[in-house]
Amino acid sequence: MSSERIQAQALPFTVKSSKNLSLSGWTFLTLALYGLLALLNQLPDPLIPFLLAVSWGLLLLPLFVHRPLDWFAPPIFLLWWGGKTFFRPITWLTQGEIDVNLPTTLDENLSLLRWVLLAHIGASATYLLAFYGHRQAEWARRASRHLDLRQLDDWQSSRLMFLFSLAFPIAVASYFFILYAAGIDSIWEMLSRWRSKQELLAGKFYPLTIINLFALIVLMLLVHGWRKRSPYFKNFGLLCLIVYSAAIAMFGLRGHIVRIWITALGLYHYLVRRISLGAMLLTLMMIFLFAFISFQIRYAAFKGDISEGKLPTITVTMESVLQLIEMDLSTRGLDNQLIAFYVFPQYIPFQWGRSWLALVTLPIPRTIWQDKPVLTPGGLVRDQFYGGGGSLPLGYMGDLYANFSVFGIILGYWILGLYHRILYEWRRLHWDNLSVNFLYVVLLINFTTLEPLSFIHAAMYCLPAILLVKFVGTKL
Repeated sequence: MSSERIQAQALPFTVKSSKNLSLSGWTFLTLALYGLLALLNQLPDPLIPFLLAVSWGLLLLPLFVHRPLDWFAPPIFLLWWGGKTFFRPITWLTQGEIDVNLPTTLDENLSLLRWVLLAHIGASATYLLAFYGHRQAEWARRASRHLDLRQLDDWQSSRLMFLFSLAFPIAVASYFFILYAAGIDSIWEMLSRWRSKQELLAGKFYPLTIINLFALIVLMLLVHGWRKRSPYFKNFGLLCLIVYSAAIAMFGLRGHIVRIWITALGLYHYLVRRISLGAMLLTLMMIFLFAFISFQIRYAAFKGDISEGKLPTITVTMESVLQLIEMDLSTRGLDNQLIAFYVFPQYIPFQWGRSWLALVTLPIPRTIWQDKPVLTPGGLVRDQFYGGGGSLPLGYMGDLYANFSVFGIILGYWILGLYHRILYEWRRLHWDNLSVNFLYVVLLINFTTLEPLSFIHAAMYCLPAILLVKFVGTKL
């Protein structure tokens, strides 16, 4: 590893003061955002562009004050990882209506949106204070020193290959078990089922978890190759990652694919070379392209255009791009949070933590326990308010509000900021440790927030990753 690389990794990050031009630039950008949003505003409420500008300005603040710029520092990662939530307000401001799925008038929707944006501003400000606050930083540094994995820095190639040899046939068997249980016997039938992937994967949590465990082992092979500068491990790990992505794409699980490749990108960022701005923009463009192609396949499946011997046609036009934005990328985030603020507690009582307590029932299959509690507030909304199955992802803020009202949002984002600062300080303290870097990126991406769904992802990715690292890093 070069001396420049070592020096860059060892430098502590700083937060630039309000006297610095970067903070002045952020203030100017926020005002510019307000001016732009005010020009776009077709809603009969001049306050909403201002609230949006302040909310977005707080989200963008780490780009101006966090030095050196680190794409996988938690506040910056939250910004670009959830970047698609920027689309929806633009749609509302330009169309002049808030077409959320609620039996409400425009005035009621405007009132809901004001409250949600105020909650966003309070949540972001609380999170940034908890992450960047001096006292919290000192406490986080002390806490991170207790998470020492120096003895697990060197992974054993033989144990890695043993894990791969054990996991590969089990993952293949799990994959074909899902196909057999769903009655799928051709690629066209699999693609046509994209419109109902929830039905396809219902009751198959454990086989899917085994396949995801195999993906973690593949990532470890790739990372081991980077550390050892071994072309064999690098090329073999990359090939297996491509095969895994192609196989899991047949289920329509694009989120799983994006998650695993972003994990690989984060590990490359810390273990090989820092990701430049150009490379980051290219990555986001590739994610958008992947979302565009998968959306067109899913849309064709919904229309019934996929049949034996007939694959969907991918067309790149301005109309198809706008269709992706309006029908897919724009339909989550603020929509569901407006629903949460409307439904709780008027139609469904506040849950007071039951959403997290229900996680203890996660290992019990619903086939055994038919009345198993719904794990997420979004599931309650879907079942009790709309009267249908499935779930409605409310996000971290929506889950906090559904459980603990507005006070829960403030407390929840304060805790999230502390958790992220401890996690970040842990990686900075052990910046050259292979195991710490691997676990940091896996935890950041799969246990991003503390909502119930993140705990499910932690059970599928983070806990297995910790056990795997302890196995391959333990000396004989």
